[in-house]
Amino acid sequence: MLDPVVRVVDDEESVRNSRKFLLTLAGFEVVCYESGEDFLRLDDFERPGCIILDLKMNGLSGLEVQEELNRRSINLPIIFVTGHGEVNAAVLALKRGAFDFLEKPVDPKKLQEYVGRLVKFSVKSNEQKQEISRLKKLYKTLSPREKQVAAEVAKGDLNKVIAVTLGLAEQTVKIHRSNIFHKLELKSNVDLALFLQKLNEEEKNADGLKSSIFIKEETHEN
Repeated sequence: MLDPVVRVVDDEESVRNSRKFLLTLAGFEVVCYESGEDFLRLDDFERPGCIILDLKMNGLSGLEVQEELNRRSINLPIIFVTGHGEVNAAVLALKRGAFDFLEKPVDPKKLQEYVGRLVKFSVKSNEQKQEISRLKKLYKTLSPREKQVAAEVAKGDLNKVIAVTLGLAEQTVKIHRSNIFHKLELKSNVDLALFLQKLNEEEKNADGLKSSIFIKEETHEN
């Protein structure tokens, strides 16, 4: 499992430095990029974590970076940071599935809180992807007939019942059952039922994960 990292993408050096200092103190590993282009070219997107992305930058804008991430099917959660008067861009972000956005000036405590939440979200998402990959890899080792038998075994049916259902000899079902348990590294019918259930649930959960999370925090004049 790769360690999570927080990406700070902002064209202002002072902003990058202050956010890196703040988040490093909170225990996060932080990598900074001075442009969207550098971020897209240099980042290791396999690592979980999150992105703190300025909406308005020289070169690629935050929305353009998000668009490219979506095109590449990169699902790292994003905290968008925006200034006042950028309502149209914020609306566009919301139309793309965003929850909300964070307005400047950014509250340091809130930023730490949100980053912590999104890093946990990303780590969980990454674990789910790895688990899906593991389950699929094992499941693909089964032949089409073994997959049919596995589905019946998972229901708790006896070999002779499965034989009638699939039009097979009972001895053939026994052989398939043995091969299934060996290939999937399982020991019992219950294990098989849980395996198939988990495979189905993990795929649904992965489909439901959002690629970007936007959080809006109201600011107050001191």
